[in-house]
Amino acid sequence: MEMLVPKFSKGKYRNEGDLFAEPISAQNVKLMGEMIALQALRTVKQYDMKIADKLYIGLIKDLHHMGEIDYIVSDGYDVAQTAICFLYQFKGRIVHEIYGKDCKGKDISIKLACYREVDHFISLLRNRPDRNGKIEYIDFADYKALPMDPVNCFEQEQTDYTKYDELEGALQLSALELAILNCYMNGMVQSEVCAELGIGRGKINSRKASIRQRYYNLYGTL
Repeated sequence: MEMLVPKFSKGKYRNEGDLFAEPISAQNVKLMGEMIALQALRTVKQYDMKIADKLYIGLIKDLHHMGEIDYIVSDGYDVAQTAICFLYQFKGRIVHEIYGKDCKGKDISIKLACYREVDHFISLLRNRPDRNGKIEYIDFADYKALPMDPVNCFEQEQTDYTKYDELEGALQLSALELAILNCYMNGMVQSEVCAELGIGRGKINSRKASIRQRYYNLYGTL
């Protein structure tokens, strides 16, 4: 995800640290909200591959194509808009400033409060009735890795993607290579990747071969 920040800020920010170090403004709140939404969905989809994963893939696609004429954003972008609207209330403030206290009397930051707002919105989407009027709830007891209090899951330490982000940086992935990698990480097969990104099998295979070669040059094994 670190690679997305410089791409969508057109090089203004090197990473999320640079982005969130600035006060919230009309110029950066959109990107802040999008990155928070991605991280939230990335965390929740470990426990919900049916709804959250679909929203995550949709949001990734939106970020890459929403500037195109007549492009219609997916439901995943609703998650980003929730984060953007929440953050904009605090225009001029830093996301690491104290927002208030939680139910346990513990201070929480604006950024953490935003994660909780987004988490609540995702929960509403997950529990939305289907066509038959049936509400499908997640049995959190089935997931041993879930924090003890699923309602406040973002209060706990989030999944550490540092090694993944470091690998992305070391391989110097292009925007297309990163998109291909994200598609495969989300369980897509090659035909689905072709349809998702609008490219042919030959280009995908050549990019995969290039990534493998760079990985081998760095680490000596595949």
